[in-house]
Amino acid sequence: MRPYIFAVVLFVIYLVLTFQLGRIQILEHDKYQKLADRQHYKRVETPAHRGSILDRNGKILAHSLETNSVYANPKEIEDKVHATKELAGALDVEVSRVQKALDRDKKFVWIKRQVSKKEVQAVEELGLAGVGIQQERRRSYPSGKLLSHVLGFVDIDERGLEGVEFVLDRELSGRPGYKVVTRDGLQRAIFSAENPYTSPLNGDNIILTIDLALQHILEEELDKAFEKWKPRSVTIIAMDPTTGEVLALSNRPTFDPNFFTLSTAEQRRNRAVTDSYEPGSIIKPIVVSGVLRRGLIGPKDVIFCSNGVYKIGRRTLRDVHPYGDLTVEEIVVRSSNIGMSKLAALDDMKGLYENFRLFGFGKPTGIGLPGEVGGTLRHYKKWTSYSVASIAMGYEVAVTPLQIITAYCAIANDGMLLRPRIVMAIADSEGKTIKKRFGREPRRRVLGSKLAAGVITPVLTRVVSEGTGRRAAVEGYKVAGKTGTSKKVDPDGKGYSDAGYISSFIGYAPADEPKICVLVMVNEPNGGAYYGGTVAAPVVREILRRSLNYMKSIAFRAKSCEAAGKLV
Repeated sequence: MRPYIFAVVLFVIYLVLTFQLGRIQILEHDKYQKLADRQHYKRVETPAHRGSILDRNGKILAHSLETNSVYANPKEIEDKVHATKELAGALDVEVSRVQKALDRDKKFVWIKRQVSKKEVQAVEELGLAGVGIQQERRRSYPSGKLLSHVLGFVDIDERGLEGVEFVLDRELSGRPGYKVVTRDGLQRAIFSAENPYTSPLNGDNIILTIDLALQHILEEELDKAFEKWKPRSVTIIAMDPTTGEVLALSNRPTFDPNFFTLSTAEQRRNRAVTDSYEPGSIIKPIVVSGVLRRGLIGPKDVIFCSNGVYKIGRRTLRDVHPYGDLTVEEIVVRSSNIGMSKLAALDDMKGLYENFRLFGFGKPTGIGLPGEVGGTLRHYKKWTSYSVASIAMGYEVAVTPLQIITAYCAIANDGMLLRPRIVMAIADSEGKTIKKRFGREPRRRVLGSKLAAGVITPVLTRVVSEGTGRRAAVEGYKVAGKTGTSKKVDPDGKGYSDAGYISSFIGYAPADEPKICVLVMVNEPNGGAYYGGTVAAPVVREILRRSLNYMKSIAFRAKSCEAAGKLV
């Protein structure tokens, strides 16, 4: 009987095993095949090389360098206490940080990324099982703080977080490839030429409109002004009026994108596009342009400026100096508030509003930098009886530095408003083939050529030669420009404060054939002065002087090379 029972039991076990084998090999074959493949094959991503950012002359502004990082497989480390202590010492990191990483139930953890060669050597000398070195890339900005607000920065995985790095992250990143690695029973990699492999598509190179030499000039003068006046902030922009290209741009305070984690949000803000201000007298040529364009008055017509005191309702307007009769041109040259309020009153609210819209105020310029705002331009139906006079003096309207320089470039460009540009072209990863080029982009005509070049520019030239902008004069060149000084709103919301001012100056040269337009905007200067003609105009002068000399030298070199080529 017992042998019979034993045989039955064996037969049942055989049937169960046969059924299980059939189920595994036939019914659930695909499931277990996938599990086996996951154990023996691994798809490893091959990262693409992030593209570089270059200036208009091909000089590197941002690129990626080879670096090393230390990783570990906690499941392969037997003595984690010993490994933790050794790694912490070799990499100069806290023991708790390493311990936390090694305690994770994973086969791959980072111990420390982007380590030095000395640290790599120290880890290799430890000879710890389950600890290895992986090659990565680190983003580098060779010029440090230079142009930092435009370039932005990336995180440790080279994902764009700010600036051009963020806006064009997709183009810069490229597309990763992959390779399939075979692993043995101990999970050791076995490379085979027969395994599938797809090459990564490296990121494109971005060529900016920036001229690195001009950027150096601009930032050197900016630092001098920041040191001298110790303001809350300074913004400076240089543009080519004939193309809309931003040649240089910077702000203070600033930061180093190589160490962006050490900076504050205040330091990283690109105030040229994110902050708007009531501009003060720098807006006056825009108002005058509209009145003249509509034929409401002529440039030589005279307006009585009330000898420096003029009442509008319960408000009293005052000029710095008492003026009697002034022509329209002289009102701009002397920057008379009373004259401007009377000029603006010749137009209706709708006409004044539409003129500002025509010049692009009240909406972003579309330059393509992150965080750009459109400023503030309330609809004329919401204006009060005092609004026309206030707006004529540069109040009740807020503009970004980029908006105001774009508007002035339209005047310098014979009345044609252009879209400002910061990107010139996108090239392939080798930098040889241009995949996309961004050219001059006209928006609309804001002034007739005769009015812009024949009236407004000569008036702005007089501002520098005999008016409030004399400190912006550059020997050997005709400079056209305008000063601006505006009070800031009192923090308690009760009117305007005498404690805080925006001092600005904008100028372009040569006036008859503009090559560069420069805006300097100083927020709350200290040191006893606050007028735009005193604080900002000298900075514009030095930037124009040095920039024009630089442009002249490259033009001379280019002609010399061309002549030499013909001789050969």
